[in-house]
Amino acid sequence: MENYILKLKKLKKINVIILLLLSNIALANIDIEDTPIPGGIAVVDFQSNHSNPKAFYGIVPVYIQHIKDQYWQALIGIPLLAKVGEKYITIKDFSTQKITFTVHEHHYKEQHIALTGKKKKYVNPSLKHMNRIKRERTILSKTRKLFSEKSLFNGQFIRPVKGVITSPFGLKRFYNEQARRAHTGVDFAGNIGTLIHAPADGKVILIGHFFFNGNTIFIDHGQGLISVYIHMNKHLVKQGQLVKKGDKIGTIGQTGRATGAHLHWGIYLNQTTINPNLLFGVSDEI
Repeated sequence: MENYILKLKKLKKINVIILLLLSNIALANIDIEDTPIPGGIAVVDFQSNHSNPKAFYGIVPVYIQHIKDQYWQALIGIPLLAKVGEKYITIKDFSTQKITFTVHEHHYKEQHIALTGKKKKYVNPSLKHMNRIKRERTILSKTRKLFSEKSLFNGQFIRPVKGVITSPFGLKRFYNEQARRAHTGVDFAGNIGTLIHAPADGKVILIGHFFFNGNTIFIDHGQGLISVYIHMNKHLVKQGQLVKKGDKIGTIGQTGRATGAHLHWGIYLNQTTINPNLLFGVSDEI
């Protein structure tokens, strides 16, 4: 009888430990506001008894997180050029099901930028520069499409720098009055040499100097959630390096197509640029 009681106590202790571990996992989920607009994140709840269900937006896998028991959540990045209306994701577990959601209309502001002197080459690049741009486009596209199966970070994102935001996400940009694609990140003002910190745990998957981006770093946070740091002055990490939230990864610069010293911070979710502010609960600037 005494041995039975001891075994029962041990089982209870193990169950408590398991519950604590599970609660820690739940706390590591990203607490995201549902913003189903172009450049936003659609949050879709679903149920599955499978231990590892998959979700797809079209043919692209999307980020999913386990809430509790059989309840899950899919986080879908909505392209800036997405048309409003009903969309759907496909859930694959023991079977296949489709879940619909609606993308709503949203209008972004315009920004007009004048490039002069040496920076004018970024408005109408020469044939030599176009060849370089095409080569780099392949590298950057491949990096944005990376999908690792597991989340590499724990908890919420933090800002990479403390500077003032000079250009919010989604601005319709005009360089020397020529229309270009909308702003796909957030620009933080700062002096050259200002430290940039990793906003969350991850793995450095690309470091390089590119025509438009200048000195650039890509960090993989898992499940198609990737952050990018553009126009940097220096890199303080190496490709393949694991980083923790708050680690120094580089410094602010003015390389590439930049009219002043600043950091362009971008986020990709299922290969789609989304508003980085949504990852730490700031949605008033979208």
